[in-house]
Amino acid sequence: MARVSHVRSSLIAGVTFASVACSAVVSLVWFVSVSGVGRFEPTVQALGLLAGITGVLAERRASARERRQLVLTSLNTELLSCASVLADPQFITTTGEQPRRRVYKRLPISATDSALTSGALAERGDEELLRRLHQWRDAVNGFNRRLDLTELRIFLAANQNEVHQFDKVLHENDGYLDRLRLQLANLQQYLATTTEPHFPHRTPTRNPNSNPDQPAAPIPR
Repeated sequence: MARVSHVRSSLIAGVTFASVACSAVVSLVWFVSVSGVGRFEPTVQALGLLAGITGVLAERRASARERRQLVLTSLNTELLSCASVLADPQFITTTGEQPRRRVYKRLPISATDSALTSGALAERGDEELLRRLHQWRDAVNGFNRRLDLTELRIFLAANQNEVHQFDKVLHENDGYLDRLRLQLANLQQYLATTTEPHFPHRTPTRNPNSNPDQPAAPIPR
């Protein structure tokens, strides 16, 4: 399908530029062979046609850049929201607080889905960003799905020990949440370096030299 679309676009571009070339040749012949004020008429028409084509191309490019910028801005806002969720006290180790049954916040993913499906990230060099966004979407969907299953289990469990066990696994050092935060920080850092200076970026607190492709470990059950 993409190949057919590419061929169709190339055909339209070829026909358009061939028509412009023919118009230029006819105008040149008219200019040489006709005398008087009328000799400039084809030149005026050719310039008007060229201005119209240039305007259409410029408008399409400006529209594409505006759509890309809106997608990147929405994506940056969503990633900041994800960082805020992961920094919530629900997901941070606190001393003295008794683990209890609760409904956990979910990570938003709508802007990432839109960025992957809108076609706004179609410029050269966007392949790496798209790859990272696919990995982040998989990680977020996995995280939210695990929370769904965990909430169902702890609310139906009669034994309070299961709540303690999940809380311990959730907040252990270098565990699932730490890996997810690291992946998010690396994505934010990469997004900032590829879109500067369009919007500010919050400096990640994790080690930027770590492997950004390291998958998040699943929550043990």
